[in-house]
This record gives sequence, C-alpha cells and structure tokens, in this order.
Amino acid sequence: MATFPTKESLLNLYFIRAYAHIFIAANLLRFLVSVENKTELTTSFEGWNEFYPKATSPSSKTEDNVANKNIWMERMLAVLRKIFADIANSVLTPTDRAILLIPILGGAHPYVPMPDCWPIGSVKSSSRLALVISYIDSITGRKAKPYGVKGCEIWYKIGGLEPVSLSEMTYLQTITKTPFVIDYDGTQGGLKVYFWIRWIDGKNKGKWSPCISGTILP
Repeated sequence: MATFPTKESLLNLYFIRAYAHIFIAANLLRFLVSVENKTELTTSFEGWNEFYPKATSPSSKTEDNVANKNIWMERMLAVLRKIFADIANSVLTPTDRAILLIPILGGAHPYVPMPDCWPIGSVKSSSRLALVISYIDSITGRKAKPYGVKGCEIWYKIGGLEPVSLSEMTYLQTITKTPFVIDYDGTQGGLKVYFWIRWIDGKNKGKWSPCISGTILP
C-alpha cells in the first residue's frame, strides 16, 4: 500500500501527481482502473481542489470549508487505496512506485532497475569556506530518494571553465541525505566549484543532473 504524506501541503502535491499519473490512458488500462473508481477519483479530486484552497486560505478558512476539505481528503485516500489494491505488483514500474509512493513489502525483493529520473541539485555558498549541496527528485519533487535508489553520487571540478566531460572531474562522495556540507581550506576561497550529480543503486548509474555550481566564500 502507498505511504501517503501526512503533511497536507505534501499530500496536495501527491494527489496532483498521482491523479495525473493514473489518468494517463495507458496507465488506466495497465492498472485495470474500473469505471466506478475512475468516476470516484475524478469526483473526489474535483472536490479536494475546490475546498483545499478555501480551507488553507486565511480569507476563506471557515469551519464548513475545513470540514468539506477533510471529507474530500478521506474520499481521495479511500479511492486511491481501492485502485492500488487492484493493481498487480508485476505491472508496477520503478517510476510508478516513485510517483505513487508504493513500496515493495515483505519477502525477497527482486532487483529494481534505475528509475527514469535524476536529482535536481542546488548549491548555496552562504557560509565561509563551505558549500551546501541540496537536491530533489526530478519526478516526485521530494527530497527523498526514488524507490530503488541507494544514494546520490557527486563529482566535482574546482576552478576554470564549466566541465564538458567526466574526465575533467573528480569523484567526491555518494550521499544518502540532503543537504550535504562540503568544507574547503583558506587557499580555495574565491574559486568556483562545479558539480555533477546522479542517482545510483549500487550496480547501475542514473542520468546526470544539469551542472550546478557555487563559489567558495573566502
């Protein structure tokens, strides 16, 4: 079963992504979504989209709007549980699991291929002689690693022009949590550092992110 976000702002983003993913024509067929569940999902999503903004805006946050928001939230969760219960595990791809937040539970876990996504990184240089790398997933928009991913591999180049080949770069570290702080010594102050990052699963490598960079504050 899916691990639904508990924070409502994240749950709202989850509903939007899950709804869009399920309603891809090929996925409706692949997931065997019944006409009844399809209708209920559409109705519940429309109700949630109407009352969630009203219940979270200070100008329209009334008891009735909050109550209606909660009703539509429970209906959305209920119909998603029904749909997920009807999906055979064998048809779920790593991308499905990453978007719908459906993990593999129990038993021996088969090998999961790399998902078709990459980390979107950013670099902050707000501290002296330190850079901070953060990332989110390109599909889910979440800080959590996608299903099947072991970590985020980081390569770097200090100074000069932006690298065009991995041969210009040096492996730094594979991290499992974001943000990640990199410390530098005083002689490196003022230099620009370029980073390439990608997901790895221990055996295979994912797609590279766009190059990100930051300048070391002296």
